[in-house]
Amino acid sequence: MSAKNLGGRPVLARTKFLRERCAQLGVSSGTLAHWENDGVDLADDESVKEHIANLGRLPKGLKDEWKPEDNSLDDTPDMTQLKDQLLRTQDERTARRLATQIRGLADAEKLEILQSKYISLEEYTSANIKLGAALKAASNKAQVDLPQALYGQSLRDMQKVIRAYMDKMLETIADKNSDLWR
Repeated sequence: MSAKNLGGRPVLARTKFLRERCAQLGVSSGTLAHWENDGVDLADDESVKEHIANLGRLPKGLKDEWKPEDNSLDDTPDMTQLKDQLLRTQDERTARRLATQIRGLADAEKLEILQSKYISLEEYTSANIKLGAALKAASNKAQVDLPQALYGQSLRDMQKVIRAYMDKMLETIADKNSDLWR
């Protein structure tokens, strides 16, 4: 850009500095103005880097050399930590940002709980098919095993044998590692 001024306001040294700093960082002048309102010395590289490292989210267009080296921005904030910060803040904008983060984190936790409580219809159908197949296999096995075990027994003894066989069959069905589930 040329330094020509085609009428209007004169180009101030401050404006020129902000434009150069915007190009250097890869952010907008509005972002720099917000940082300055937060107390950042825009002329000091260390102050700018420290502020960027403390941001909750990196601004769009920020050049790679200005991004923090650690991955602290990837960590999910703790709910109690956010609540403590909210209670201690005096700044309305910070309070709104923290309240939004708390609501978002609470919604994410609710969603995680719901996803852990419910299974998909596909999983439910598959489990029922497996259970039906296991019951049919157990029934077929009983048709083969029981007549031999019951032959020549009294009615009372037959009841005991059938009850014991059914208990064993239910134990086998309950065991996920049994041959019926394969």
